[in-house]
Amino acid sequence: MSIPPLPVAPCPYRMGLMSNKDIFRGIIGHEAAKTVLTKALDRPQHGYLLVGPDGVGCHAIAERFVRAMTDHPEDRLLSAHPDIIVLEREMTDSGKSLKKEISVKAVRELRMRISRKPSAASRMIAYIPEADHLNEEGVNALLKSVEDPPAGAVFVLVAHQESRIPGTLMSRLAALRLGRVPSHEIDAWLKARGADEGDRRQAVALAEGRPGAAIRFIEDPNARILAQEADGTIVSLLRARTAGDAIAAVAERASACDSSEDPVTEWRKTLQLWETALRRRLEDDPVRVHGIAHAFLMAERHLSGPISPRIWIELGLVRTAAGKPPVFPGFLPAPFPYPID
Repeated sequence: MSIPPLPVAPCPYRMGLMSNKDIFRGIIGHEAAKTVLTKALDRPQHGYLLVGPDGVGCHAIAERFVRAMTDHPEDRLLSAHPDIIVLEREMTDSGKSLKKEISVKAVRELRMRISRKPSAASRMIAYIPEADHLNEEGVNALLKSVEDPPAGAVFVLVAHQESRIPGTLMSRLAALRLGRVPSHEIDAWLKARGADEGDRRQAVALAEGRPGAAIRFIEDPNARILAQEADGTIVSLLRARTAGDAIAAVAERASACDSSEDPVTEWRKTLQLWETALRRRLEDDPVRVHGIAHAFLMAERHLSGPISPRIWIELGLVRTAAGKPPVFPGFLPAPFPYPID
């Protein structure tokens, strides 16, 4: 005698018992993207890519979408669901940091798992929160599944660096680009969470349109320390009288980034903090800020290159101290202070 399968409760999202705001409750901004994903719950496409700066809400929205498609509660890890495959970077052998790339072996394991039939939900879901850490082999392996996905399977990818997603993969996904959230919305959101006015003012200024960065500043003392250190570095750069003084101002942090187990990630975090602090000092010395900004942006552009970003920074600082124009004067975006209000 065969045992009948347990009935699967209908998803409250698809029953119409919850509104669009309920699915993404607590996540501010990005109304268009949230509406698109909510309407896609009944018949989602085979693949989505959410792109945006770190902290704007890409991961929060992607995770809510994955949970809604599988009826997975928010108080449980995504990886705890049998039909959700989370593909992330693995830890290094020391266990102190993450590896630079997602291994092709992990991608191949994902391909095997996603080809199976779902056991609890109505479909298999592959969630890749760091798609810009896939190497070339990993992208090619993933591309085979995305091009010919198993019936009902859905791929949800998140990336902060769109330039690292090859066009061959990008063209096969529905891309949703998330921009920065207006400052007044972040301020109201923090106020609703109980943050006092002084903390909110500092957090909003530091966040530059990124709610995630704002809440980290409010809740994480280490985030405040790093922001203060970054501001001190920028003040020293603007006061430096010689190229040597300017290079010395960044030397300690640059050495720490280069010697870390994950230099790319450390440099990215450091450059973001320096750039944020630099934008707040634009009126102090516009010409010098412009030159330093070029140095930082060129370093960020070459993060995964064969030489340390420190070389690009030092080159830019030498040219700025000598009163010379940047190496690539047209590279700096015109609205350097982000128009987020």
